Amino acid sequence: MKPTAHVQMPGKPKLLGNPPRRFEAKSRLRVTVLMGSPGCRVRRWLLALIVSAGLSLPAIPASAAGEESPEGTPGPAVSGPTFVKLPLFNIPVIEGNKVTRQISVGIALELVEGLKADSIAEKKPAVIDAFLRDLYAMFAQRSGTSRVAVEGSIKQRLAQTADRVLGQGVVRQVLILELVERQR
Repeated sequence: MKPTAHVQMPGKPKLLGNPPRRFEAKSRLRVTVLMGSPGCRVRRWLLALIVSAGLSLPAIPASAAGEESPEGTPGPAVSGPTFVKLPLFNIPVIEGNKVTRQISVGIALELVEGLKADSIAEKKPAVIDAFLRDLYAMFAQRSGTSRVAVEGSIKQRLAQTADRVLGQGVVRQVLILELVERQR
């Protein structure tokens, strides 16, 4: 490979430091290598810093990453609460013959420890229906107030509804993921 001469193009900014060296590869592609420029030194320093930081980090064992160990035994099971996310509820608030507000409520149920989401899958449609009925009734009762959607009262009422539909001790708490009240 032969280096080609550096040619300064009119209107192009002049490079600081050594002029770039051009090498012609076998595929006739010209590659510019900035050998001694200040930017090159900064890039080399950053590359050295990244590589040294990567080498100094301790290796994460496969069992800690949730993978199987080399012997084929599964890693430790992840424990913690189970959440069941319900679809977004969009409920109009009707006063007289007119929709005055639109309320969107996103809800998730936190199940007691040891229960999986599959354990309530059979009753999930009944829970959604009961929540929808409760939210409609609750917002209709509060339609005359300045703020219809109050998080604390929604959580309390839906927790009672969840206990009624799923049974006592299944749902640890009702979580409000989203609560938006829009005037119409």
